[in-house]
Amino acid sequence: MKTEPTERHLAEGDFFSLAFPPAGEPEGLPPHLSACDLCRRRFSEWERAAREIVGRPVLRAPDFEREVMAKVLRLRKPRSRRAVRRWSAGIAAAACLIASFWLGTRMSPRRAEPPSPSAMSARDRADDALLRDVSRLVEDDDGSGWKGLVPLPAEGGNS
Repeated sequence: MKTEPTERHLAEGDFFSLAFPPAGEPEGLPPHLSACDLCRRRFSEWERAAREIVGRPVLRAPDFEREVMAKVLRLRKPRSRRAVRRWSAGIAAAACLIASFWLGTRMSPRRAEPPSPSAMSARDRADDALLRDVSRLVEDDDGSGWKGLVPLPAEGGNS
């Protein structure tokens, strides 16, 4: 009684590669085939099937190519969907503009109310007063504004 080797059996893909070797690769059988009766029997079945497939003549009609080309030429050309895409993109853009305009008119402008002085710390009140002074200087219409606080460099300076 023969014992099976502990090595794994060959898979179907291995048998296919052995029966139909890729072009340009040398044919070589793995040593497992000589040691395993089950794999040797399966490989002989694959070899027999490969000989039958390779030995069978290819049957095709004599006018096969002409018939195929005639069918291809009779097929309807696919329509371009470019115009449909262009229309749908325009409609989508118009819908977005209308929706944004409508939402803009529905929203009421809200003014930010300054926090109550009791909620502000001394540092916050000082910062707030400074920002209000800077805002007044920037918005001053008399022309002097902040330029009166900071002197302009002298003409023909130290450069």
